[in-house]
Amino acid sequence: MMVCRNCGAEIDDKATSCPYCNAMQYAASEAEYMNNLYKMNSQMDNLDDEANKYVFSSVLKSAAIIIICIAAAVLIGIFWGFMRYRADNNSSAERKKIHQSIEWYNNNVSKLDEAYAKADYNTVSELVDGYKGNSSVIRKWNHYSFITLYGSYYRRVNDIYNKNDMLSEYEFDSGFRRSLDLVYFSKNIKSDYMGRYYLACSDDEKKIVDGWVESAYDFLENKAGIKQEEIDSFMISLYPDGYYDYKAGKDYEDKYYKNYQER
Repeated sequence: MMVCRNCGAEIDDKATSCPYCNAMQYAASEAEYMNNLYKMNSQMDNLDDEANKYVFSSVLKSAAIIIICIAAAVLIGIFWGFMRYRADNNSSAERKKIHQSIEWYNNNVSKLDEAYAKADYNTVSELVDGYKGNSSVIRKWNHYSFITLYGSYYRRVNDIYNKNDMLSEYEFDSGFRRSLDLVYFSKNIKSDYMGRYYLACSDDEKKIVDGWVESAYDFLENKAGIKQEEIDSFMISLYPDGYYDYKAGKDYEDKYYKNYQER
C-alpha cells in the first residue's frame, strides 16, 4: 500500500491514479510505462533474425518521428490531466472531504454489516442515505449495490405490500408506480442503468431482488386488479423513454384505484 501524494488516502502501490481524488501517482505511472517498454523490447528480441532485419529496415526511417510523437502525446496527456485535476479536485476542501468520508466509513461499516446481517435493510438504507461524502468510498462496501436497489425500488412499498387493511389513494398510487418500476427493471436488467447494480449483487441478493419482483406482480394482479397482458402493455405506454410517465400514469392510477375501492 502507499499514500496518495494529494489527498493522503491509502491506495494500492500499483495504482496509477487515486480512486478517491483521481490524482495521478507518478511513480506508479512511470513504473507501468517502463514495464510496458521492457515487454515490448522483450517481444522484439524474440523475433527471428530475418524478422528483425525486416522490422529494422521498415521502421528505421520513421522511428524518430514516432518516438517524438509518442513523447509529445504523453507530455500533452500528462499536462492536460494535471490541469484538469487541479481545476476539479486539487483543493484543501476536496482532500478534507475524502478524509472525512474514509473516517465515516471506518466508523460505520460495522453498523452497516450488523444491520445487513439481520436483514434490517431499512436501517442500512437510512445509514447510506445519511452519507454525504465521496461516492468512491461508500461504494467499497460489499453490499452497496444491493442496498441501492432496495432504496430505489422496495423500501417505499414494503409496508404497502404487507398491509392487509384498505389502502389509501396515496398508498395505492405509490404501490402502483413502484410495482411497475420493479417489473420494468426486471425486464430490462441488461440494458437499464440500474441493472448494473443487480449484476453486481451476490447470488443470494439476486434471489431477494427477484422476490421483490414477484411481490410487485402480486400487487398489480391481486390488489390493483391488472391482468398480465395489461402489465406487459404498460411497459410500452408508460415507459416511452425508459422512465415512468407520471402524467399518463395518473389516469391509470385513478382508474384502478376506483376499481380497487369497488371490489
